[in-house]
Amino acid sequence: MNVVSVCRDGALAYPAPHDHSPPEPFPESPFPGAPPGGNRVYALVRRALQASGADAGRFGTPAWNPLGEWILPGQRVFVLPNLVVERRPGEPEADFRGKCTHGSVLRAVLDYAALAAGGAERVRFGNASLQSCDYASVAAETGAAAVGAFWAEHDGDRGPLDLRATVTRWTRFGALLERRTRHPEDVVHVDLGADSLLDELYRGGPAPEFRVGDYDHREMAEYHAPGRHVYAVHRAVLEADAIVSVPKLKTHEKVGITCALKGTVGAIARKECLAHHRKGGAGQGGDEYPGGTPVHLLASEMADRVTTMDAGVGANLVRVASKGLYRALRVGPGIMAGGWHGNDTAWRMALDIARILRFARADGTLASTPQRTHLVLVDGIVGGEAEGPVYPRGNPCGAVVFGSDPVWADVACARVMGFDPAAIPLVARALDPLPYPATELREGDVHVMVDGSPAGLEDLNRVLERGFVPPKGWKGHVEAGRLGTAAID
Repeated sequence: MNVVSVCRDGALAYPAPHDHSPPEPFPESPFPGAPPGGNRVYALVRRALQASGADAGRFGTPAWNPLGEWILPGQRVFVLPNLVVERRPGEPEADFRGKCTHGSVLRAVLDYAALAAGGAERVRFGNASLQSCDYASVAAETGAAAVGAFWAEHDGDRGPLDLRATVTRWTRFGALLERRTRHPEDVVHVDLGADSLLDELYRGGPAPEFRVGDYDHREMAEYHAPGRHVYAVHRAVLEADAIVSVPKLKTHEKVGITCALKGTVGAIARKECLAHHRKGGAGQGGDEYPGGTPVHLLASEMADRVTTMDAGVGANLVRVASKGLYRALRVGPGIMAGGWHGNDTAWRMALDIARILRFARADGTLASTPQRTHLVLVDGIVGGEAEGPVYPRGNPCGAVVFGSDPVWADVACARVMGFDPAAIPLVARALDPLPYPATELREGDVHVMVDGSPAGLEDLNRVLERGFVPPKGWKGHVEAGRLGTAAID
């Protein structure tokens, strides 16, 4: 069964981070003796799974197992939320809630994954946040830590796992305090070779200069070259037989939206392999910014320079100056760091990773057939609009989206947000017949449900009272209707 199920309760809000248990003892609960809590979001997730039609004949009984359609008993499951970064000083709580997956959603997904796999001991969860993220803080603020503590009490430590192999600490002004490497043995290198979508950029022009913020660009060159495109995936993800992504319903300045497909970046242990943009402006063979002035070029050169420096006082003075100039160029309508619709790099990287998670074996080699199932439950109780993924504005939606396929879940999410999926290369190109395809499904293969009633994909644009505000670099390019109704098939 291939399905997208959208359910909404506009009056719903997140409970406190520690209050993640369901509001009543549902008969199928994997923890039947646990006392109920105040997590009404759990009931909405349950309703979305019921509305999908999964295991419909046993709903309301202890045997109901909605994810058993896709996850078999004995399989290992990795649940991948979006814990991008902790709440920054002065950030409104509503905006933070639009940035990271909440524990109320995560708890429900983990419970149903455990039911399908045959026990909580077969399920793990975590992600790779920004390198500068205080992981303990974001886990506490979202409720992921409280969920992990509950599971540890009942069935051992299952997460949240910090999947990062490189962690840094910075001052608020941009000075580097520390960079350390952790658990290199957990990194599995997967090479897509000439089948990487980045490899297209080497054909017919000068070699691209890939960049990712705050990492030495010389390290990036070790991962990407003509015919060689290596991604450093965390071993825990590749050892799973099934992945359940639990992303936010959120915009992304570099790729348009960050739901299931872009969320796979959370499986990457070493961010040095992530090509976020190409150095320079559109007229200089890059996609770091549109157009460009000598000041833009100076900012780009300074950013390159500081990533090769150590953490000394002199180097940090240059870092602070570089960060200040970069921020100044992003004020108002300004664009830097590939944060616009002309970024032709980041979507390729994200789609590469989604394909890897589907086809890579645990040892990093690529199989000719899919190696794991990838399900999606999108947290849109509070979505993130405008300047996501790090600086979104909270958009209370009261919605969740369940999808049995990450590509079609993202098609659905784009429409729910009021965007045209054909205008988002990450989503549109995911439907191409690629080597190691992200999906083989077409529109006619997917059953769409809205609050339990059959619907068409075009109906999803009307689920919310209003659409999402796109990032400033995407305004006028991604809104549904502005670009027509190009086919997404």
